[in-house]
Amino acid sequence: MKKTVVFIVLVGILIISACSTGGATPAAGGGETPKLSLTQVKFATMANDAQDLMLVYVPDELFWPKLGFTEPAKILSTDDILPALVSGEAWIAQGGTNVFMTANEKSQGSVEFVIVGIDKDNEVRLFATRPGLTSVADLKPGSKISGGDMGDWDELVLRTIMDELKINPKEMDIISMGGGADARMESLIAGQLDAAIIQPRNVNPLTRAGGVILYDKLVSAPQESWAVTRDTLNKNKDAVCAFVLGRIQGKRWAYEGDDHTKNRPQAVELAKKHQIEPSEDELADWVSELEKNQSMDGGTTYPAMDLVVSGIKSMGLITEAYDWRAHADFTCVHEAQQKLGLPQRP
Repeated sequence: MKKTVVFIVLVGILIISACSTGGATPAAGGGETPKLSLTQVKFATMANDAQDLMLVYVPDELFWPKLGFTEPAKILSTDDILPALVSGEAWIAQGGTNVFMTANEKSQGSVEFVIVGIDKDNEVRLFATRPGLTSVADLKPGSKISGGDMGDWDELVLRTIMDELKINPKEMDIISMGGGADARMESLIAGQLDAAIIQPRNVNPLTRAGGVILYDKLVSAPQESWAVTRDTLNKNKDAVCAFVLGRIQGKRWAYEGDDHTKNRPQAVELAKKHQIEPSEDELADWVSELEKNQSMDGGTTYPAMDLVVSGIKSMGLITEAYDWRAHADFTCVHEAQQKLGLPQRP
């Protein structure tokens, strides 16, 4: 798979053999660890930044083993999350909500991807210029602008921002660019782009270099989801629910403390064990990321999802007939919310 980095997560787990008749395994510290239909999390994610990956390593180290996953997790950071699901290299994935919906339409029933939870239900939309440009008026015809990859959610967001700023996309050179927001920030600082969508973690390094933020808005948008194939959900729902519960537990652990940074040092150490070194800017944005981007309960609202789907349909990525509810199952999310004493969403 292209752009694939495999992280075999090394977790110190005391594995006690179950009795010959099966059943639960005694857990260290009392209680019983459930015996799941899958013993290993195999997770493919399009995320490639330290903030996101830190929030994956937390449940792997602290929560998934207690929920029944007895083998070290396999985490793949890759653009090719759908091939990973189809091939079995991964059985659950995180990616753009639109990616799973578009794939369902294209597959015409040969494989179905089911959204089982929401990773990010809000979106901080930031549009910035390179050093030397300070206003919308500085974006002359032919200016190089990027929102990321074209033909998906990134394009829709860029189109929305440019419309609100009254920038005519037909006069600009719209660049399709992979690599995420960090790559766009670097291109802005290098002068290779004139304006681009960035993430909150990019604000400090860009403005220190002389860039300017032209647009800053928080919107409710379940932009990233967790998904499995319908076959996996039917055969291994217990494991899917354990994954979802662990992810939610990990996020809420990350947010603990009066200033919500109580567990940040430990999260940093967990990340470093897997060769992930968060920058000072990423750490400074820790609370903002959790509050403004992450779904802290794995859920969203139906109106927010309907709005996202409406936008995806407006781009022609899915047909008007597409019923997203038929390709989503939030029962694992609801189960986790109930266990954690949280209100049900959606």
